[in-house]
Amino acid sequence: MKNVLIVDDEKSLLLSIEAGFDAYKDRFRLLTAEDGKKALKILSSETVDLVVTDIRMPQMDGFELLVYMNVHFPAIPVIVMSAYGTREIEGKFESIGIVGFLDKPLDFDVLLSSIEEGLKRSTQHGSMTGISISSFTQLIAMEEKTCLLEVFTRNRKGLFYFHQGELFDAVCGSLTGEEAAIEMMMWDQVQLSFKSLPDKKIIRRINTGLMSLLMESSRRKDENLQDDGTDFSDETSDFTMFTPDIEMPKITVPPVTAVKPAPPESHKIVDSQRKDSIIPPARSASSPAAGVGIIETATSEKHRPMQQIQNLFNEMASEISGVLMICLMDVDGIVIADHNLSQLASDAFSAKFGMMTSTVNKALKTLDNAGTLEETIVQTSNIWMVCRPVTPIYYIGLVVNRESTLGNIRLVAGKFLTRIQQLLIS
Repeated sequence: MKNVLIVDDEKSLLLSIEAGFDAYKDRFRLLTAEDGKKALKILSSETVDLVVTDIRMPQMDGFELLVYMNVHFPAIPVIVMSAYGTREIEGKFESIGIVGFLDKPLDFDVLLSSIEEGLKRSTQHGSMTGISISSFTQLIAMEEKTCLLEVFTRNRKGLFYFHQGELFDAVCGSLTGEEAAIEMMMWDQVQLSFKSLPDKKIIRRINTGLMSLLMESSRRKDENLQDDGTDFSDETSDFTMFTPDIEMPKITVPPVTAVKPAPPESHKIVDSQRKDSIIPPARSASSPAAGVGIIETATSEKHRPMQQIQNLFNEMASEISGVLMICLMDVDGIVIADHNLSQLASDAFSAKFGMMTSTVNKALKTLDNAGTLEETIVQTSNIWMVCRPVTPIYYIGLVVNRESTLGNIRLVAGKFLTRIQQLLIS
């Protein structure tokens, strides 16, 4: 008999789930916990085949539970529930190995089918084989969590401090602030843990948005790969767990002012870490079209390469008939920029396509003289999906109506690929 653990702080929800699943007790046994701490007691005393957990809970929330399970129970598949769900959040959870995402209020039939699918996976392989810093820090930001996140890799360690989803500071050896954050964001094969929040107030030494820091870390990592030809993704390491008490400076944390989300745009450049961080392009009477223009911000120079890539996407779209979406994504499946007039779920698409590309890459390594991946193509009855690597850590994904030919898509993509590559490594 399979055991399914449901973790949620809403007692009424747990009771209704128990009542609803009574008819399915011949398929699996249901266990419940009201927070992460109680869930850990069950995980330590029972054989659990699948965990379904909420994110926002008292005592120990879903983030802490995910981190703990990644280290101690990596073979147990996890389904995440959230009342604050969006397609963007769903895509990012998928990119760190979560097998399912459910919106609250729950649909009973959807919950049942998700559990049954998750139990099938539990008999095949574990799901949480590694959490990426990029995806996990963005989830912390979107859920507006305050925490001290500790990172370990290859006998190195460091700390991120988030206040209501804002990255305030980072410490890594002798590095502090932005440089410490960028250094840790370049690490692969990490283990994460949450430290108790310090009694002392923490200085805000990071004022740059999370996405900008992630972009810079990707650029530096890309340069390192090109300089020495090393593929860090295959490195193995012997993790050593540290429990340091790193002293943080004693300065009052400034208040965080809530910002209302900006309206969605069909063209976007991701700049910051919050749900409201998609910066809409500035418009003027001379703008050629709605959603196209130069961002008039204090950091506009910093984002100029992304603006230029956005312009190239617009040119590409004008040369390909039936374009639904063009997006630039990193190896974690995170959308960096896109041209998306059809309002497709670009984040969910890129996360899933990123996972598929990673699987293809691993398969290629088992074949002698297969070389490196140059293109992935998916053909359906209605669309073409084409994915091409631009650099070792960036990919271009195109979704195009079948009214266009594959030859034309390839021709235009090849024409712009070098120009985009030059902007990314400049």
